[in-house]
Amino acid sequence: MRAPRTRGYRELLGLFGLLAFASSFTGSFWVVFLTSAHGLHPAAIAALIGVATLVAALGSFATTRARTLPATRTMIAGLACLAAMQLALAFLSGPPLYLLFAVLYGAYIPLFFLPWNVLVTEETKARDRGVKLAGIQLAFALATAPAPFLGGIVANVLGWPALFAIGAGILFVAAGLAAVRGDARERVALEWDPRALGRGAKAAYLAQGGTEGVLWTAIPLVTYSFVQREVELGALFSLFALTGGLLAVVLGRRSDRTRRRRRFIALGVSLSIPLAVSVAVAPNLLAFSVATGALSAVLAIAPTFANAAVVDRLEGRVGLVMGTREVLLNLARGTTSIAILLLFLAGLPVQLAILLVPVLLPLEALAR
Repeated sequence: MRAPRTRGYRELLGLFGLLAFASSFTGSFWVVFLTSAHGLHPAAIAALIGVATLVAALGSFATTRARTLPATRTMIAGLACLAAMQLALAFLSGPPLYLLFAVLYGAYIPLFFLPWNVLVTEETKARDRGVKLAGIQLAFALATAPAPFLGGIVANVLGWPALFAIGAGILFVAAGLAAVRGDARERVALEWDPRALGRGAKAAYLAQGGTEGVLWTAIPLVTYSFVQREVELGALFSLFALTGGLLAVVLGRRSDRTRRRRRFIALGVSLSIPLAVSVAVAPNLLAFSVATGALSAVLAIAPTFANAAVVDRLEGRVGLVMGTREVLLNLARGTTSIAILLLFLAGLPVQLAILLVPVLLPLEALAR
C-alpha cells in the first residue's frame, strides 16, 4: 500500500519547475562551452549526448529490475548526479570531464524521472489526466523562459565556471526541498513489460524518444552555427521556451471532457510535421528561430495525449507504463543521437538531419 504523501501534484510540479530552470540556465550553453572553451568537435559532442542517453536507457532498465524504489531518495540521487555534472563542467577538463558528463547526465535521467513520473501520474484521474499532464508542459515553459537569457548574462559577465557552479547550487536547493517535503517511506513500483504496453504504445514511445534524440543533438549544434555569443544564445533559447504550455493545457481540458485522446494526438502530429520540415530547411537565423519556436509550441501535444491514452488503458499499472516508457524513450534517444553522429561524419549537414523528425512523428499516432 502506498505510504501517505506529504506533497501533491502542485508540489511535484514545483520541484520539476526548479529542476527545469536550473537545467535550462546552463544546458543551453553546453555545446558552445564544450566547443569554444575545450575545442571539442561537434561530432564528439553528438557522441557524448548519444552515450549519455544510452547510459540512461541501461539505467532505466536496471532500475525497473528493482521492482520498487524509495521515491524521495532516488529523486535526490538524480538531482545530485546532475549537480555533480555541472561541477565537472565548471572545474574539470579533458577525458575526466567528458566521461563524467556522459555518465552523470545519463544516470540523472532515470533516477529523477522514473519516480517523479510515477508520482505525478498517480495524482491524475481520467477526468483530469489530460489537463494535468499538459500542465507539466506549461510548468516547463514558465520555468525555462527566463533561464537561458539569465544564464547567458552570467556566462558573459562572470564566466563559465560561475555559470555552472550556480546551476549546481540551484540543483542542490532542489534536492534539499525534495528531502524536506518527501517521505522516506514513500516508494514507487516499477515494471518492464513491453508486451503489456502494446505495439501501438511501444511505437509511439520509440518515436517520441527518437524525435527527442534528433532535436537534443541537432538543435544546439545548428543554433551554434547561426549565433555564438552567450547573451544572444540565451535570448534565442528563451524564445523557444516561451511557447506551447497554455495551448497544451487548453487542449488537455477539452480531452478530459471527451476522453477521445487520439484526435488530439493526431492534431499534434499534423501540426508538428510541416514545422519540423521548416526547421530542417530554414535558410537563416530568423527563419530558424521562428520555425523552432513554433515547433516547440506544438511538439509536446502528441506525446502528452499519447501518454494520457496509455495510462487511461493501464490506469492500475502506472509503474509498468512509466518504467517501460523510460527504457524505450532513452533507447530511442541514444540510437538517433548516434545516427545523427554518423550522418554528420558522412558529410550531411546536421540541420538536414532534422528531416528524420517528420518521418518519426506519424508513429506517435499509434498510441492507444
